[in-house]
Amino acid sequence: MNNSQFIQHLTQLQYSNEQIHKICAIFTEEVVLNRNDLFLKEGTISKQLGFVLEGMIRYYYITEDGNEVTRWVSLQNEFITSFSSFITQTKALENIQAIKPTHILYTTKDRWIKLYNEEPFVRDFWTRSIEYYLIGMEARVYSLIALNAKSRYEQLLKDYPLLVSEVPNKYLASILGIESRHLSRLRATTK
Repeated sequence: MNNSQFIQHLTQLQYSNEQIHKICAIFTEEVVLNRNDLFLKEGTISKQLGFVLEGMIRYYYITEDGNEVTRWVSLQNEFITSFSSFITQTKALENIQAIKPTHILYTTKDRWIKLYNEEPFVRDFWTRSIEYYLIGMEARVYSLIALNAKSRYEQLLKDYPLLVSEVPNKYLASILGIESRHLSRLRATTK
């Protein structure tokens, strides 16, 4: 396994070599997902915390009418899990799916909790990760409730330019709560 990319990411987060070694020691499993393969299926319990080495992952729900609604997309060098399921060990409400071939490095819930209980820096990392996640979720909920489609798109473009440039239109449109054709018009009029 070549985890140099993972090590580089942890180094950018300013962890010491010893701390990086401890995290790498538990992220020992790998999976390569093909397009449309699931990392997690709704109704199952999330027992893995992953890191996207390469590829793209989407989080989506299936509505009562059977439609898929994309909540978010994670790109390379991002951690992935269903937070509520992973933390509470209850059934996931969402699916986590590869949009394109995706290489994931991951650890299990048991190994993560053991390191979390042993190392204060892991608890700090976890707290910062959840804070970042909650701030992002709050901003997206605000955007969906309070902003019009054009403003939502402009905010997403400002905050997540790589996401807007990399993610296929149908998933971006779903994140924004609009139709793909509307997103195409917004892209054409927004420079």
